[in-house]
Amino acid sequence: MDIANGDFAQLVKRTREKFGVSIDGAHDLIFADDEMRRLVARRGNQDAECRKQALWDMREKGDRSRFIEVDGKIRFRP
Repeated sequence: MDIANGDFAQLVKRTREKFGVSIDGAHDLIFADDEMRRLVARRGNQDAECRKQALWDMREKGDRSRFIEVDGKIRFRP
């Protein structure tokens, strides 16, 4: 299974509509799934736009970011 940028944006939008949550709330629900976490982490390391978004998230949120960078790779914070 793979997920494209537009697919993920649509998933976030549908999750927000279905559960009446914020963007961060939708991310919490989506990232509760290990498979989605794996796919998103992979995209963050292979796709320039995804990497840019993950790096922005780390810069803006600091320790509250879901992501960390380890040896040049984007990872989910443990």
